Amino acid sequence: MRRLPHVLAATCVAAGMTLSLAAPANAAPTLKFARFYADQPGSDTPSTTTRLNREYIQVKNVTRKTISLNGYLIHDRKNYHVYRFPTTFRLGAGKTVTVHSGKGRNTSTNLYWGMRSMVWNNTTDTAYLMKGRTKIATCTYQQTAAQKRAKTGYKNC
Repeated sequence: MRRLPHVLAATCVAAGMTLSLAAPANAAPTLKFARFYADQPGSDTPSTTTRLNREYIQVKNVTRKTISLNGYLIHDRKNYHVYRFPTTFRLGAGKTVTVHSGKGRNTSTNLYWGMRSMVWNNTTDTAYLMKGRTKIATCTYQQTAAQKRAKTGYKNC
């Protein structure tokens, strides 16, 4: 019985079919969210580029190999805001990329959503990292009383 996946795979290949075996439920993650800065310091208005770029989410590659982020996206809880990674973007082993809400010049460590207003809700929001319809990672920011008084807030995911 242990060889069934190999026999099934060989049969599918011979028949010209594609076989997709799901990763085990306990498979190690490849990407995760690192820091989620949902409530940048100060007022959300006016939404200048500098203020928008203080709002960000970080994605970390937790593997020992470079990962292509072609086909990956980030979206908010209500799926109102969707960021698609550039098709040629590759995240090095153990590296982190910061996705800023505003505009700027993309680099290997900083990417820009290009929004004209804030993406993340200040009191609570959830970020989803997806590849197609597969959820890779989530992180929920919930503002604390101290963060509310300070008018700023982030979460280390």
